[in-house]
Amino acid sequence: METNNNGEITATAKRNILVRLVDKGLTKNSLATEAGIPSTSFDRKLKHPEQFTLKDLGSIAQALDIELKDLFKEPA
Repeated sequence: METNNNGEITATAKRNILVRLVDKGLTKNSLATEAGIPSTSFDRKLKHPEQFTLKDLGSIAQALDIELKDLFKEPA
C-alpha cells in the first residue's frame, strides 16, 4: 500500500488485527498475551494505532499466524 499518511497505514493494520482476531476466535487479551504485549498497552495502542511499533506488529502477526505484510493489505 503506497501512502504518505502513517495514520492510514496504522488504521489498516488495526482493522486487519481486529478482523483476524475475530476470525481466529481470540479475545484482545489472549492476543496480547500471545504477542507478549501487556493487555493495557495493547488496548491503548488499538485506540491509538500509530503507537504500535514494528516489533509489536511483528509479534501480533506471529500470534495470528500470518505474515507481517498481511496486516497492511487493504481488504479485497
